[in-house]
Amino acid sequence: MPRGNRGYQSLIEIIREDHLSGASQLSRKAANVITLFTREAKAKTIKGYYQSLLKAGKELISAQPDIVPIFNLVNSILTVAEEHRNTLSLEELNRLVREKAEEFRRCSLKALEKIADIGETLISNDHTILTHSFSGAVFSILEKAKKNKKRFRVVVSESRPLFEGRNLAQQLGRLGVPVTLVIDSALGLYLKKADLVLVGADSISEKSFINKVGTHGLSLLAKEFGVPFYVVSERTKFISRKWRPHLKLQADPREILSKIFKNVKIENPYFEEIPLSCCKKIITPEGFLSPSHLPRMIKKIKLSRNLMQSMRDV
Repeated sequence: MPRGNRGYQSLIEIIREDHLSGASQLSRKAANVITLFTREAKAKTIKGYYQSLLKAGKELISAQPDIVPIFNLVNSILTVAEEHRNTLSLEELNRLVREKAEEFRRCSLKALEKIADIGETLISNDHTILTHSFSGAVFSILEKAKKNKKRFRVVVSESRPLFEGRNLAQQLGRLGVPVTLVIDSALGLYLKKADLVLVGADSISEKSFINKVGTHGLSLLAKEFGVPFYVVSERTKFISRKWRPHLKLQADPREILSKIFKNVKIENPYFEEIPLSCCKKIITPEGFLSPSHLPRMIKKIKLSRNLMQSMRDV
């Protein structure tokens, strides 16, 4: 196996500094890190190889601790390695790890295609779809509907303070989709005339999901006005609440206001937890899921014993 490990470690640092890519895109970059690791690994023993893989996996998770698909990628890779490290040679184990990383990346891209095929069936001509922030999965649905020559409109919130919604509005506009870009607090005015709400998720647990702050209020308004509210997600974002990353309660207050006002405290939360009871269905590559199905599905996820132990020790 080739020597040197600067390549994959440099890519980890690039992922650490990436604050624009979505969770799914970041997880595919993380899969590339694992692939590069297998090409640069220099361990001479199975034990040494596994310890290096565990270390690289933990570095990936720490680079973007809020990105659940990266955690699930690392967990799945380590689980496979743990299951086979006593039966395969070093070369065979390394090849298996590489294959699993490449498979993860292919499945992620395929998942977006399946989500698009399933989700676009909700959209009819003259529909108005409302969304908050930016979701690659939501974009894939809207893009598919446009390719199928459906005529519809989209209302997108700016999603302050990083304005992810502006990015979505720009991309949809390039596709020829009529878009209305509004400030976050104006969503209620437009929700009254919407036909459905589509939002992404940073993670989904047994009874709740995490998404950009403002999503919970939007879900309650949708319920008030009788507008169907759907959450769109790959299965790689499913995680037990026990292992879900803690919410990043406060980001840089200077994103809100650069000045200092006497007796004024500035808070800048990015994410919030929303009960799954607020949504009608979850759109996944496997179809429309009821929130009641989540606990049983999440319980089936295999966990890497060594990764769990190392996280407890942190």
